[in-house]
Amino acid sequence: MIIDSHAHVSDVQFDNDRNEVLNRAFENGLKYILEVGCEPPMWDKVAELSKHKKIFSMFGLHPQDADKWSDELFAKLKSLLNDKKCVAVGEIGLDYHYEGYSAEKQKDIFVRQIELALEINKPICVHCRDAYDDMVSIFKNFKTLPKGVIHCFSGSWEQAKVVLDMDFLIGIDGPCTYPKSNKLKKVIENTPLDKLLVETDCPYLAPQKYRGTRNEPAYVIETAKKIAEIKNISFEEVCRQTTENVCRLYNLQTV
Repeated sequence: MIIDSHAHVSDVQFDNDRNEVLNRAFENGLKYILEVGCEPPMWDKVAELSKHKKIFSMFGLHPQDADKWSDELFAKLKSLLNDKKCVAVGEIGLDYHYEGYSAEKQKDIFVRQIELALEINKPICVHCRDAYDDMVSIFKNFKTLPKGVIHCFSGSWEQAKVVLDMDFLIGIDGPCTYPKSNKLKKVIENTPLDKLLVETDCPYLAPQKYRGTRNEPAYVIETAKKIAEIKNISFEEVCRQTTENVCRLYNLQTV
């Protein structure tokens, strides 16, 4: 058993064969898929998809959509987060990669969603791209933080250690399988297995074996295999422990 802890199967790229993709995932041993709704136009589609008995959801506003924040949007988000299949607030965070962003707006909306997670007692799934220092500064301003994961971690081991010390987990995706991903491989090597989650972030970031094609939940197995290779442990141990980690973080046993 293994869990894809971060997927976007609601994406338009799966509109023609979504059921086949899901069947392939579960036939390949996936226990659950965690489906992420971080764009308001997709929220309803994610909620519908999570009616599947093996799919759970999370909802949030992606930092690249921070300027869409409104009282009406906030009310709908709160309603979605109260769904029994929703396990987290996410993905939320900061993204300074593309031009035209407002760092202050992103930080404001990030803080509001962390506060919301604390209010409803749910974990957070954090997106951070080219904004590591601001993310950490925001975390340090909170006396208490929600549990959570830094999704699709792309920083250094030194940066990973800081968020691990804050009790966050680290999400590992397909890029760990790329030949030049030495920085990420060092993070995996040094991070305790009970602090790692495996993700696809599909349809993006397909592992090396499928690079250049659409990613899908079944391919999370390739990430687990690479973690096992890097840490010199069995594939089965990676599957067992990362599954336990997801269930612990998102309280899946009692949902």
